[in-house]
Amino acid sequence: GSRTARFAPLSAKVSTRERFDSMIDEITLPAATIEFIDSPKQRVLFKGAAAAVAAPAVREAFAIVYEDLGPVRVAGDLIFNSLAGVAETAKVTAGSEPRLQADAAEAAAAGSALSTSRKLFDLIDADASGSLDRAELARSPELVAIIRTEGEDDEAAVDRFMATADDNGDGVISFLEFAMAAATDPSLRLVDEALSAALAQQESLAADAAVDKAARGRFGRKPPSERFDSMLATCLEWEETLGCAPTMTECDLEERAAFEDQEGRLVKVLRGSFEGARCPPVAEALRVCYMEYSPLRLGGDIIFKLLGKVVDGQVKRLNS
Repeated sequence: GSRTARFAPLSAKVSTRERFDSMIDEITLPAATIEFIDSPKQRVLFKGAAAAVAAPAVREAFAIVYEDLGPVRVAGDLIFNSLAGVAETAKVTAGSEPRLQADAAEAAAAGSALSTSRKLFDLIDADASGSLDRAELARSPELVAIIRTEGEDDEAAVDRFMATADDNGDGVISFLEFAMAAATDPSLRLVDEALSAALAQQESLAADAAVDKAARGRFGRKPPSERFDSMLATCLEWEETLGCAPTMTECDLEERAAFEDQEGRLVKVLRGSFEGARCPPVAEALRVCYMEYSPLRLGGDIIFKLLGKVVDGQVKRLNS
């Protein structure tokens, strides 16, 4: 059946900021739990949310945008509600396997191990179904090379792994089952040179495919991917121009950000944008939002133009 929205409509008793805080806290997950989310794009969003929460300036920037831009708020509510259901499912899945709880006590180590398992799982999952069948396992030389024991042929190795990992006997291996196999089989916990090379090749092919797929829009307009890359690069250029890069000491945005007028709030967004642009998980999450959600893309274009005006004003003030 349909799932009831986790977040109630705004009312006089709940401020926009309180609502934002509630939603962002709801979708902030430990690294290990995020790896139990099947959708790669959704994993990017959750990793970006976790990174944003850990960076106060970035979280503040997102909160201001949510408060001040109605179209972004409406689109954000829809996305948050969808992600809340995904977060709840991931928590249940991650907590359903007792053998994983020992690793969960060491969140960083567990997150790293599960991230490796997830990369290998996605590499093998050719049809992106979220599960592995025997044919996919047999077609993966990277996996077979890791699981095969001395004197064992490829077919026997695949059969043994299938029998070991397929706990419920349904003929396919879910990510939870795969993660448990990786946690209990020492050979699968090691990322050997073959796996590293395979992942690097996969990422390179994906990047090349993305470049080939990108095409000019009508009337020569850049596709969203190019527009986002351009805005990200410009943001980092603004940071340099205003003397706010990490290696610089002359940034004076702090004083202006103390004001609660419109420009002061935009300066806070600008400051958070600088930090977010330098944080890969945040930048990748913003890329997904910009590429996949047209209302957020429109909101992003508006914010970028507003910040450009703020930067122009700051530059003029510095040069006066």
